[in-house]
Amino acid sequence: MKARKTKDLQKVLTKKGFVFYPEKDHHQFYYLEIEGIKQPIYTYFSHGLKEYSLSLMGRIKKQLKFIETDKAEDFFDCPMSGEQYVEMLKDNGEVS
Repeated sequence: MKARKTKDLQKVLTKKGFVFYPEKDHHQFYYLEIEGIKQPIYTYFSHGLKEYSLSLMGRIKKQLKFIETDKAEDFFDCPMSGEQYVEMLKDNGEVS
């Protein structure tokens, strides 16, 4: 996975069904919502970190339940829609 800017990651997540949930610590949490229901699929960002390195992108890939790196890249580069992402999660048994 390639390094990406934090603001670009957050923009893609909100476009594809993730919602920002303010927490009381030093992280910004984004949870997937399907039909208004908060799902156990989430990722988080540290305040002040402007870019996520290759290793941190690998963590986000795991948190978002991607098995294949190319599908994660498609998600962040936008060929994969939010609906396609949810279908992938359903196919993998991550959400019902």
